[in-house]
Amino acid sequence: MAEGSVRRRSAARRLRRRITRSDLFMRFLSLLVACFIRTVAATLRIEFSLDEEYSLLIEKEEPVLFAFWHGRLLLLVYSFRDRGIAINTDVSWAGELLAMVLVRFGYAVVPGSSARKGVKAIIALRKQIISGHSAAVATDGPRGPRAKSKPGVLTLARATGCPIVPVATSARSAWVIRQTWDSFMMPAPFTRCAVVVGKPIYAGDAGHDLSLELLDRAVDETTAKADRLVGRGAGA
Repeated sequence: MAEGSVRRRSAARRLRRRITRSDLFMRFLSLLVACFIRTVAATLRIEFSLDEEYSLLIEKEEPVLFAFWHGRLLLLVYSFRDRGIAINTDVSWAGELLAMVLVRFGYAVVPGSSARKGVKAIIALRKQIISGHSAAVATDGPRGPRAKSKPGVLTLARATGCPIVPVATSARSAWVIRQTWDSFMMPAPFTRCAVVVGKPIYAGDAGHDLSLELLDRAVDETTAKADRLVGRGAGA
C-alpha cells in the first residue's frame, strides 16, 4: 500500500515537472509576468536621476555596463525596456523564465552564471559590447550573497574598456520578499518610485584596478540615493 502511494507521488511529480518545464507553459507564464509588470508599472510615479557623465555617454551612443543588485531588478526591467540591452540570466528554471520575460521587454538575453557557463556568458556579453550594445549584470546574482559583487563584471569591464555604471531603483511602498536570498523588491501599485543612474567608473580609474569592494560601495551609494529620493528608510 505504502509502495503504491510512493509510486503515485513520484509519477505526479514527474508529470508536474514535465508540464512546468514545457515550452507552452513557460511562454504562457512569461506572458502573465510581463503583463503584471506592465500593469503595475503603468500606475507608478517614476522619478529618474541620471548622472551627467552617463548622459553624455548615451548622447555619444557609447555602450555602458550597468551594475545593479539582483533584488532591485523588477523596476529596471520596465524602465530600460526596448533598448536592445544585453543582460545575463541564470541557467535554471527561474532563469529561463526571467529570460523569456526579458525578451518580451526588448532585451538580448545571455544565459550563464558564476557557477555555470560563466565564461561563455562573459564572452557573449563582450561580443555584444564590442558591437555597440550596452549590457547589464546583477553583480551579486544569481544566488548571492546579497549585495556582494562577483568578479565577472570587472573581468568584462577590463576586457572591453567599457565603463561600469551603477544603477538602482526604489519604491516608497513595496513588498520586500525577505524569504528570498536577495530580499526581492516589488513596488506597490500607485506608489512613488526612483530610478538612479550613477557616475560611470572605469576598471583602471586612478591608476589602479577597480576592486570589488569599491564596486560594491558605488552600487550601495546609488541604491541609498534611490531610497532617499522616495523617502525609504535604510534597510526597509
